[in-house]
Amino acid sequence: MRIYTEAQKVHNVREKKSHGAPDMLKEFRVSNFKSIQKEQVFTMEACPKTVVSEYPEHVIENGGERLLKVTSIYGPNGGGKSNLLKAMSAFCGIVLRSIYFNDSIKDENYFPNVFLRGKNTVFTLYIVSDGYEIGYSLTVDLNKMAQQFNPQSFANPYAWVIDFEIKKEEMVYRKLEEKEFTQLFERNSQGIVTCETLKDVDLIKGQRSLAKNYTFLKYFNETFKDDSSPITIFFKEISSYLWPRMEDIPFNYTKENVEPLKACLEKAKEILNHFDMRITKLEFKEVAQGVFHPYVERKNEDGKTFSIPLGNESSGTIKVINLIFAILSKKEGVCFADDFDSHLHPKLIRAIVEMFTSKGNESRQLIFNSHDITNMNNKLFRRDEIWFAYRDENFSTIYVPLSNIVNYKGEMVRKDAVYGKQYLEGRFGADPFIKKGLSWCDD
Repeated sequence: MRIYTEAQKVHNVREKKSHGAPDMLKEFRVSNFKSIQKEQVFTMEACPKTVVSEYPEHVIENGGERLLKVTSIYGPNGGGKSNLLKAMSAFCGIVLRSIYFNDSIKDENYFPNVFLRGKNTVFTLYIVSDGYEIGYSLTVDLNKMAQQFNPQSFANPYAWVIDFEIKKEEMVYRKLEEKEFTQLFERNSQGIVTCETLKDVDLIKGQRSLAKNYTFLKYFNETFKDDSSPITIFFKEISSYLWPRMEDIPFNYTKENVEPLKACLEKAKEILNHFDMRITKLEFKEVAQGVFHPYVERKNEDGKTFSIPLGNESSGTIKVINLIFAILSKKEGVCFADDFDSHLHPKLIRAIVEMFTSKGNESRQLIFNSHDITNMNNKLFRRDEIWFAYRDENFSTIYVPLSNIVNYKGEMVRKDAVYGKQYLEGRFGADPFIKKGLSWCDD
């Protein structure tokens, strides 16, 4: 059912995907979430060529926009590196109406920010899609939370559940050759939606209110089948984001989970053997009715093969195989990886990053945080691909890209600088200051 009239000509973002350009994440904004107080802006938009000229192949051109394929976030323990990814996860959870965030929150005072308790949290995400930029903003009250048992969550069955309330919801868009955004719809704190394009829809025409924790984005996607709508395009974009369970024991796959993975097993094996995993076969075995376990087959020095469950492999092997499965199962999307360097050798991290930054990748983005100083160098990253998470005097996290850091002369970091060495020397500030002389013994 198509619900557009003449306004469809304006809002029909994807009647035909003429340029074949993928949907890409451009910018994410968040305020009042865990360690984040003031609004922080994280962008995948590449710096102008006159500012950062290295590695042009790391940039995807999309309708005149220049977007990065990879970004890595560095900083001290407790600096807030993970909180940016958790903010994105919470945002997606609210939009998709998956209220089990599976977070490691142990104290409700830290959700949202302890200093802004009682105030609303604001998320804003911008994507670029085939000649258009679409922006979506959510203002929510996240101050109520409780721990509940979720048997469907294998990783964390006792998850914190947020009894959130949507205070405002808005979507805007613009053609990339234009500067100004046009509002597509707006939803107020009473759950009433206004939209000139959809004014004949019963919900809007009758001024009926949505439930406090039910987004109009979700309602539209479930009610109408219109792939040309920017609302649908945006919803599908965030639904494609990859949050791979990279370290969980990957038991109990369902047939629905396994089917899309079977088609990419050979490619996964090829990639893993490129990483020196020495695997002869990857397969899923049905261990009970409707329950599948992944198995890894190898060959010993006598030429005999043996197959073991992936859950019996090392944490690093589990992590990298799950990551490769997640990436290959979708042709497009953004992959988010928390503590990316945990259990992974620096050479393996480098190889995975290079898969994303290669010329052959024109549809996937990788955003991760890390302590891996070995790979924080000008041989792997552009200066706008390295970000730092700081804590200011109010213990609030601030995110800054390396390309924005200047010295006392106002000069930015050189592209041939040794980034990791300068970081450990404290030149960028986002490193722990550890005092010397601490001892187990009392003097």
